[in-house]
Amino acid sequence: MTATPLPTLAESSQRYHGMDALRAFAMLLGVVLHVALYFQESPPDPIWPIRDIERSPLASWLVVTIHIFRMPVFFVMAGFFAAMIRQRRGTGRFIGNRILRIGVPFVVGWFILFPLVKFAFIFAMLRGGDLENIPAMDTAADILSSEGAWTGSAPMHLWFLYYLLILYVAALLCGLLLRLIPPLQRTWITLARFIVTSRWRLPVLVAATFGLLTTMEMPGADTPMDFVPQVRVLLYYGFFLLVGWALWNHRATVTELHRWCWLRFLLGLLALGGSTILMIAFFITAFEGAGRDSTAAGVLYYLTQAAIAVTVWLLILGGIGVAERIMRRHHPIIRYLVDASYWIYLAHLPLCVFLPALFREWDINGTLKMFVMMVLVTILLLLTWQAILGIVPSRRARLQV
Repeated sequence: MTATPLPTLAESSQRYHGMDALRAFAMLLGVVLHVALYFQESPPDPIWPIRDIERSPLASWLVVTIHIFRMPVFFVMAGFFAAMIRQRRGTGRFIGNRILRIGVPFVVGWFILFPLVKFAFIFAMLRGGDLENIPAMDTAADILSSEGAWTGSAPMHLWFLYYLLILYVAALLCGLLLRLIPPLQRTWITLARFIVTSRWRLPVLVAATFGLLTTMEMPGADTPMDFVPQVRVLLYYGFFLLVGWALWNHRATVTELHRWCWLRFLLGLLALGGSTILMIAFFITAFEGAGRDSTAAGVLYYLTQAAIAVTVWLLILGGIGVAERIMRRHHPIIRYLVDASYWIYLAHLPLCVFLPALFREWDINGTLKMFVMMVLVTILLLLTWQAILGIVPSRRARLQV
């Protein structure tokens, strides 16, 4: 894909501290989400087959709420910064950068993390099975060894890297096609400008997102569970990446989003609360009430998807405006967390399973215990990040998506 206006030197070299922080925030929420899954009051399920003894009524709300907006925010940011790298460095260096930053962490990370995550789940299930007299650590290691470390393979939380790689290839191919067909390129330029800069921006984005959401099996976006790419999920997140890419090409809009940003953001938070209530109402109706195929469940499904479409764009547009408005310059602590966020996301899942299971018998309030586990996981990951910085020069140790 190609930029429309030629950037000035100042525009091309500008640092977007707020959007950087927004991207990092989306990744750091992975710790909150995956720890909260362990403390839900709902029965164990195939996605997260373990629960703590002490549960939290807040956990399911956190899981649903974060699931609604987190990945859309991330893919818009990914598209924006990918377009920035593509324009500043050229296609060849862009490809090399994405292989180094996305491809290598995905491949290497998966081979390291999948056995660790599998071991952590086995350990957690042993801990939850009233087997106090059996050394769960040794037993989990024996089971992992006998089953095979990589059997039943799944992309786990690294699915977003897998889908990013596919979408980057698609974006480059689309860019090539646009250059080969000038009328198509002009159409893309006009459409991108309209979507990003028009006064009709919000309703257009909401309508397109709602249409894509209606292809999903459940309210919200489906989560990929295997290595076979799901077209509906690729199209959904590809749309957000495409909008982020177009936003870079029309980045004056970022400054424009400063206006009324707090109103958009607060309305987005209100819409997020409504979307969360609707989604929970759907699950209660579909699985504890009238049934998945009932009229009530169908109505709730479409209402929830419409509410989510409104929510994500109010939060994204409002969040960009707020973040860029309040973060106009370098903040050392926030910069440190931004640099550490990718590492934290890559490495967090085994700890999010293992540590709560290790403290399973700790008899305290479930909500307090949940937050203690979130903090503990984050601290341990920051300590490992600091160790990495001690080994690798800091300028070269920065991991970015």
